[in-house]
Amino acid sequence: MEPKLCIIREIYFQNNSNFVKVLDTENTDKQSRRTHLCIMIEQEQNRFFIPLRNNLGPDVRKFGRIGHALPSNKRENAGLDYRYALIVNDDTYLEWQTDKKNPKSQYQKINNEYDAICAEFCIYLRGFIKSVKKQRHFKEPLYRESSLINFVKELGIK
Repeated sequence: MEPKLCIIREIYFQNNSNFVKVLDTENTDKQSRRTHLCIMIEQEQNRFFIPLRNNLGPDVRKFGRIGHALPSNKRENAGLDYRYALIVNDDTYLEWQTDKKNPKSQYQKINNEYDAICAEFCIYLRGFIKSVKKQRHFKEPLYRESSLINFVKELGIK
């Protein structure tokens, strides 16, 4: 699969207002303007959408990798944030980007490093699932802010 960028429509956030640990809580307008990268990973047939943030900061912290840096000329600290990945399996919530809205350098970096991004996210996802199964996700710094907590059922965690 090749990288696809999209916007998740505001209605998704309105319909899921009970979600915790999401970016821009209670600001559905801002949530629906954020660019997301779609990654299709064979995990219960789910599609994961990783938000592109303007100020990710270091993508590797002392407790582990939280994302993937995608700096641009105007936003040196931009990057994908694995902690705030969402699962969206219904296309009616998605607006695929056909026009390039982000800097060309970011698109090139996403294309060139897509396999690495997928591999990094898979490691993050496996760690999150393991942490939830052991009921340690609220204690571990890498996972305690993860929005994936909203998708325990979709991830097949009992």
